[in-house]
Amino acid sequence: MTTPVRLVVAAGGAAWEAQAIAIIEDRSDLRLVRRCVDVADLLAVGATESAEVAIVSPSLPGLDVDVVDRVRRAGVRLLAMAEGDPRSVQRLDLDEPLTLDTLPHWSVAEVDDALPEQRRQGSLIAVWGPTGAPGRSAVALSIASALAARGTGTILVDADVEGGAQAQAVGLLDDISGLVAATRAANQGLAHEAVRHAQIIEPHLRLVTGLPRADMADQVRPVVYEQVVSALLDDADAVVVDCGFSVDAERGGRGGVTVATLQRADQIVVVGRSDPLGLARLVRALHDLATVAPGRAPRVLLNHARRGLGWNQREVDSTISRLTGVVPEAHLPWDQNAWDTAALAGRTPRDAAPSSPFVARVEAFAATLLTPSQQVS
Repeated sequence: MTTPVRLVVAAGGAAWEAQAIAIIEDRSDLRLVRRCVDVADLLAVGATESAEVAIVSPSLPGLDVDVVDRVRRAGVRLLAMAEGDPRSVQRLDLDEPLTLDTLPHWSVAEVDDALPEQRRQGSLIAVWGPTGAPGRSAVALSIASALAARGTGTILVDADVEGGAQAQAVGLLDDISGLVAATRAANQGLAHEAVRHAQIIEPHLRLVTGLPRADMADQVRPVVYEQVVSALLDDADAVVVDCGFSVDAERGGRGGVTVATLQRADQIVVVGRSDPLGLARLVRALHDLATVAPGRAPRVLLNHARRGLGWNQREVDSTISRLTGVVPEAHLPWDQNAWDTAALAGRTPRDAAPSSPFVARVEAFAATLLTPSQQVS
């Protein structure tokens, strides 16, 4: 005899609830284990592993993308009951809705847990590096600006949740974090509105501003952040993410956002400093990266390169390669004057100091990040 499927209903008093329960109780292959009165009750089902399937009302108060993800992670399949506007089902990424007509014949075998394959127009480029101010933000901004200058529709996302710096770098006085606003919208099933929170800073270049304070990090949940990134990729040829240094996903939003970016990125650019302490941190960071995003081939840039460090570039490359198996692709020259000029003017280094050797080296590297279809000019 087949064991009945354990099922809960979270209808929030919807008109279909009584009839749906009657249908479920009339079937020998289904067993109703609870009528959830609210979202807290639904989450408790996942915590206690008391059900395999939940039939929910898309209009259940408090039901958002984060709740849907938490219930699914607990192993509970979520089905929506159709009730009018189908967009509410799509916004919450729920499975195809049931109806009172289809419920009597529905089988658990019809539920496909696999996420649908999504067509992505854009390329996701993660710019990451270890602690110690290796210049991740300056490199990310410069790469994004270089791509945009080639006619590539580019969005720069300041996802350093320890405290974003991109808004200040380009002279934006942003009272509301674009990243927080976009993730709040996504959590309500409105991820497609994320692009509204990207501000134009140059032709073909938009910026999603970051968090002004590290204590706001918990407002950016990784699962919702990923939906924001998906929406941005649908609207741009390239999305460049300025990542925070932490890859400790146990730290919640702080490490989780960076890990989510690295695992999903099409290309990972790792920025390290050229001085001895910076190189030691870079080596450890590359080993950490191999743990959180195994099988990836990071592209290493050594920043703040200058004479007088005691090693020439060939010796540095040989050492990094011997210790990590990765050969740095470029040494970015130290150009404090260009950075200061850009910061004071609230402009990108490319715009403020186009003849800078740092800008020239980043431009050459950025060109290698483009696919043929993205090389507009």
